[in-house]
Amino acid sequence: MDQEEISQLIKEKRWSELKEGIVNLHPVDLASLLSQLEPDERKRIVKMVPHETVENLLPELPKDLLTEVILAFPARKSAQLLSELPPDEMTDVLKDLTPEIRKTVFRHFSKKDSEEARDLLKYPSDTAGGLMTTEVPLLPETLTVKEALAFMREKAKEFETIYYIYLGKKDGTLSGVVSLRDIVLALPNARLIDLGKSGVISVTPDVDQEEVARLIARYDFFALPVVDKEGKLLGMVTVDDVVDVIMDEATEDITRIGGTQPLKESYLFSSPYTLVKSRVVWLLLLFGAATVSSSIIRNFKEVLTSVVTLAFFIPLIIDTGGNTGSQSSTLMIRSMATGEIKYTHLYTIIVRELFVGTMLGLLVAAVGFILALFINVSFMVSVTVATTIIAVVIAANILGATLPLLIKKMGFDPAIVSGPLLTTIVDALGLFIYFTVARMLL
Repeated sequence: MDQEEISQLIKEKRWSELKEGIVNLHPVDLASLLSQLEPDERKRIVKMVPHETVENLLPELPKDLLTEVILAFPARKSAQLLSELPPDEMTDVLKDLTPEIRKTVFRHFSKKDSEEARDLLKYPSDTAGGLMTTEVPLLPETLTVKEALAFMREKAKEFETIYYIYLGKKDGTLSGVVSLRDIVLALPNARLIDLGKSGVISVTPDVDQEEVARLIARYDFFALPVVDKEGKLLGMVTVDDVVDVIMDEATEDITRIGGTQPLKESYLFSSPYTLVKSRVVWLLLLFGAATVSSSIIRNFKEVLTSVVTLAFFIPLIIDTGGNTGSQSSTLMIRSMATGEIKYTHLYTIIVRELFVGTMLGLLVAAVGFILALFINVSFMVSVTVATTIIAVVIAANILGATLPLLIKKMGFDPAIVSGPLLTTIVDALGLFIYFTVARMLL
């Protein structure tokens, strides 16, 4: 059953057929279907879905749609559905609610759910604390394998994952970790303390989500423990949450590279006004920055009017500079995102990109020189074009490689200096170099 069939059944009010079709859908397929429908249609369908299906559906929904579905029910029902979500997902939904609705939902929470939610709500969404779940298996390190397995059989459903079993000392501090595989393969009388690995890699709740994702990717973890300043286990961040973080960060970087503000909701859930708002600020800033290029052309008008053929090569030069800068900035931003490049590498990068830029400039300049001669411009104009290309490629290459590092050092997202902004800067610089070289040689 696809979107058109669902919409047609709704229009014809064939509720029994609609309900039968929905019940037979897999939760993943139902979530995908709901994302394609109008809000009124979604609300109607969600209320027709059996309770047990809703429970399986909620974890499959994107965050913006999850909040909408939860709010389709009365406060008591919403609280019940939220309490059945993992703590980290429950907290994500609560953060999206208005204070009034959140307060109403809290009234219907159990004391345990209420305390758990309040503890997690105090952490920013983009930190380890905001990502972690508190449903973590923590066992005394003195237990035997037999005792641990008995405990896990009884309590396993209370935990989000049991790939890792964390071990704690008497004072509650994290002392080690052991995989469920190692426990299953060990002798019944073996103690967890002898099986576990000490020196557990962990993070505090204030660590940025990008660093959490980097650690999990680097060490191939299924989960990463979160501890307080005393080393006591607070929760863990699971790999499925990190996948969401990576996708969100990638989406944010791509939108900034394109010269827009990241959307808080998905594209289809954003109004035209929101889309305009996310783009107009950058367009106006870039428009203002582009006037610098116009001013440069105006200030060098005597050079341009005396040698009109110079105008033929303006698009070639500024495009070459923009493309070069975009290439180097893309490579640099990606290397920074993976943790390969840091600010301490600045000098090495400048020297390296100076050499790379020179090689690229010479190669492109040779083609530009031949092209200029081929279209029958003077020899000196051809030399001017070739010289400018070398200088512009070197400058754009170094700018594209170093600006992201400098911007990050200042505390901003390095992605903002790639794409349209960098191209606008390089355009102005390229025109200035071009006309300066022309004034000197012609």
